[in-house]
Amino acid sequence: MRVLITGGAGFIGSSLVRHFLRVGGHDVLNLDKLTYAANPDNLADVSSHPRYRFLRGDIGDGELLARGFRDFSPDAVVHLAAESHVD
Repeated sequence: MRVLITGGAGFIGSSLVRHFLRVGGHDVLNLDKLTYAANPDNLADVSSHPRYRFLRGDIGDGELLARGFRDFSPDAVVHLAAESHVD
């Protein structure tokens, strides 16, 4: 299965990225803006994994999101991109 995870560099997202790579042999695309809530070091152990891809960007960028869907063709999306201060 091909899984697109938004916010995959955050605490929960990075755990989920590692889980999908470890269990079942899933391909993972991590789309993250890398704001204050994200830490790329959370994924240092999988950054060169052959089934892991990283796309830096904002989920509000329609062109970027469309390109991610077109190029990766995910079977599932897990949406974790959020910022706690947003009303």
